[in-house]
Amino acid sequence: MTHGSSSTQSANELDLPTRPVTWASVQWICLVCGGAEEISPEEEAPTPPICPTCHQLAVAETLATLLAVRR
Repeated sequence: MTHGSSSTQSANELDLPTRPVTWASVQWICLVCGGAEEISPEEEAPTPPICPTCHQLAVAETLATLLAVRR
């Protein structure tokens, strides 16, 4: 039998024992700082994936820039 042939059997057809997998948490990586954040499996990572700290810093820098331009 060659790799990827249509005669391969799935795990269900082979009657292999299976057990459900439950995840306690899911990790995603911040695009700005590269830090890992953990969320519960029911939650969805933010889009774009930026951690709360980096988001807060970006907002603060933007407000500071806007205040400097207004003066």
